[in-house]
Amino acid sequence: MAYEIIDYGALDEAQQKQAVELFMEGFGSMMTFSKDSALIRSLLVEIFDTELFKCYVEGGKVFGLIGVATNKVRPLNFKLESCVKYFGNFKGHMISSQMNGVFQKPVVKFADELYIDVLVTGSEARRKGVGSALLNYAFALKGYNTFYVHVFSKNLPAIKLYEKNGFIVEKREKFSLMRFMGNGYPVKMRKTGN
Repeated sequence: MAYEIIDYGALDEAQQKQAVELFMEGFGSMMTFSKDSALIRSLLVEIFDTELFKCYVEGGKVFGLIGVATNKVRPLNFKLESCVKYFGNFKGHMISSQMNGVFQKPVVKFADELYIDVLVTGSEARRKGVGSALLNYAFALKGYNTFYVHVFSKNLPAIKLYEKNGFIVEKREKFSLMRFMGNGYPVKMRKTGN
């Protein structure tokens, strides 16, 4: 069956929820601001950038998700109004401020650099070419020559996927506080050209 790579904003409501489920499967452990996973999911549906998140869709189902960042914008924006809507005025302000302090911080310097902020595939779609298809989509975007990604050192399948697609290790951030989350330390990887 043929697949399509579609902007998150072009998905129907059910597909957007599927994309959020994929995100939660891969990155839910980073959403530590609330124990209410239903509220987190509702928030995420609203805050995914409609154009910077792309989805691998086959047979009407979302099997993969990629979010890319430029030197000007990142795909996750914890909009204040959405955070307040789901978590109230005080907590919503705190969530928006703290999460955007992480997820809106610039990750590349130059206009020809693209950062893979999010890449996740569903468990039933792993090792079936979904991740590579999403990466190839990103590599084909006009105007970008250098691509970056961070991956945790213990996520060996992801490291293998990136290496298979031309990424090399640029830096091992062994002194990062992220290593205390149990996933190892961040590894910065880079791919130049196509």
